[in-house]
Amino acid sequence: MHNESESVEEVTGFSPTRRSLVKGAAWSLPVIAVAVATPLASASTVDVGAFHLNGTCGVLGVLGPGFTLTAGPTPLPVGTTVVITGSGVANIGVFSVTGGTASVSVLNGTSRSITLTSAVPANATIAFRTTLSISVAFTLSAVTTLPADYTSTGGKPAASVSATLILCSAT
Repeated sequence: MHNESESVEEVTGFSPTRRSLVKGAAWSLPVIAVAVATPLASASTVDVGAFHLNGTCGVLGVLGPGFTLTAGPTPLPVGTTVVITGSGVANIGVFSVTGGTASVSVLNGTSRSITLTSAVPANATIAFRTTLSISVAFTLSAVTTLPADYTSTGGKPAASVSATLILCSAT
């Protein structure tokens, strides 16, 4: 009578040892762990918290109107965009960036797209200001969009600036 391990040897010519089983299991575990972890990692979303976009009137003849974007408790990521649209004027001017780095694209005479090229640190502020004077009647509206896989709880992603020939208001 043959025992079970002998019949395995006779059929396959190979009898797995305890060491080969443990070695095979050790190599397969990391592969299984990576295969399981990868979908979870790609599906995660980062909450940047309550960042806020605010309109600002500037100071006549000194500092142009525009917007400030302030990060919440988590940095605002590269790729965050602010699209600014103006009305009441044919051209909303040239926008400058201070307090961080961003690229400014002219979409048309009354629209600009500003994209962060470096993260805005937690609780820090970056400003976008136009050469447009508040002595001209206009309205600027801006909306912030976070990159994919980012969200904001309690954030203020939109703002506006309105100027008449006398008064300026910002939200």
